[in-house]
Amino acid sequence: MLYKIIGDYMTKHFKTKSKLRKDILLKFIFIVIISILVIKLCLNIFLKTPILEYTFSNDKVNKYKSYLINNTINKPKYLLKYYVEEKKEDNDIILPVTYIINDKPLVYIYNTHQREAYSNSKTVLDASFYFEKVLNKKRVDTIVEERNITEFMLTNNIDYSYSYYASSFFIKDMLSKHKIDLLIDLHRDALDKSKSTYVGKKNNYAKIMFVIGGENKKYKKNYKIANDINNRIYKKYPKICRGIIVKTGKNVNGIYNQNIAKNIILIEIGGNNNTFKEVKNTIDLIGPIIGDYLYEQRKSF
Repeated sequence: MLYKIIGDYMTKHFKTKSKLRKDILLKFIFIVIISILVIKLCLNIFLKTPILEYTFSNDKVNKYKSYLINNTINKPKYLLKYYVEEKKEDNDIILPVTYIINDKPLVYIYNTHQREAYSNSKTVLDASFYFEKVLNKKRVDTIVEERNITEFMLTNNIDYSYSYYASSFFIKDMLSKHKIDLLIDLHRDALDKSKSTYVGKKNNYAKIMFVIGGENKKYKKNYKIANDINNRIYKKYPKICRGIIVKTGKNVNGIYNQNIAKNIILIEIGGNNNTFKEVKNTIDLIGPIIGDYLYEQRKSF
């Protein structure tokens, strides 16, 4: 009935059906163009970019992506009460201190890529729990992040390429609750086993490498800690060390959340072809060294 009324009304105002079709088409095109311009104007206002720029560069597209993730429906549903808006230019986070400082060092181990697996299906999360046992023997309290970061990303529609964005919420949450001496993002590499393994006389060991984000403005502070630990390990076990790499440029994160705190480091233990036994052998060597380092740092304060 409604369709007939609209049809009769439109027919009275136009002489031919052809003219009617053309008029409706022109109106439709006009509405689409206006809608695009309005959306463009709104985005330019929110992102404070010049209104007359109509080209979409890679930087601008990334800006839009970042805005959508941080400020719209993709804003994470979990841990929001712990999230602090970053207002300083260098992204340093200032969090309320309501915790009691323990007399023992505290290490927080988390895995931005929790599903990274070794050759026998054990993951970097399993390696983190073993790391905890070794550090506890050196009287170093350790917290392993058990919450499911992958599920957190799926629930909040966060793409895998934004994994470090996702893990940042867990880091900030933990820093708001504890005085942490060292934060370790534990990973494994993906390379030939010959390059990720040291074959010893009795055991094989997964080699280690430290990764520092060179695009963090204050990366030298994180680098110093990684370098101090790496030097201590190299002095005793040089053949398991692959050194330190500072990553910058395209197709890399470049920051790895190390802008949040100066005592965040990323360690890669072994690769996808290493066995979990080889990983455990390496942790048995480096865990006590890290424990001694943390106690020495506490004495120096």
